[in-house]
Amino acid sequence: MEQYQHLNAIILRSRDYKEADQLLTIYTREQGKLTVQVRGVKKTNSKLRGGILLFSQAELVVTAGKAFPIVTGASTITAFASLRSDFVRMSYAGYAAELLDRVISEGPADEELYLFMLQTLQLLEFIDPWVAVRYLELKILERMGYPPELTHCQQCGVRLSGEKQRAVYGGLLCRSCALHESAGIVLSQEGRTFLQALSYVPLHRLGWLYISKEGRASVETFMDLQMQQVLSYPLKTRDFLRKMNM
Repeated sequence: MEQYQHLNAIILRSRDYKEADQLLTIYTREQGKLTVQVRGVKKTNSKLRGGILLFSQAELVVTAGKAFPIVTGASTITAFASLRSDFVRMSYAGYAAELLDRVISEGPADEELYLFMLQTLQLLEFIDPWVAVRYLELKILERMGYPPELTHCQQCGVRLSGEKQRAVYGGLLCRSCALHESAGIVLSQEGRTFLQALSYVPLHRLGWLYISKEGRASVETFMDLQMQQVLSYPLKTRDFLRKMNM
């Protein structure tokens, strides 16, 4: 690492480290996911505390350390004030952060993923947070190489008709192919229409999308199945959101 680096970062997670330090899990535009150390940040006179807000976009100055890169400077770029004043929206931000943290290993940068996460936090300020995190889930699946096929049968390739479809890893099955599958998961026509819309509706119009309670349940079941391709076990924040929305 160079002596000092300036990083555009989204703060995904923080945890205590040693007596007065914290470790941050961040996703950066320049270097992808990193774990960095913030020394003395739990002290009341720390100048770094205001620049490392959870689920914020920040500019960090880091330098090499023995175990982790050390944060020597931090300033908030976007705090997402409307998001952090709402418990429900903050809970969904926690899910988005845990999702990105879990599916992405530390390694090369992916500027598109950085942008998708940033867009999701912006959406979480203003639109239905349930819609915002479904957008992120689809984008992550696409970037990881698992985009769900929603218009054609996953097995035979025939174009799907306007009805509920049986779901498998990677997409949906036509009625004929579904006869040979024992899977019980289906995606309703409303759910399929909603997910297709997420792929082409401009960001500034995502807030206009409507889906019923029954449609949401169908989408959640379908997306749970698809996310199993990139997650080894369920996220704690996802289970918390499900209980909160019961």
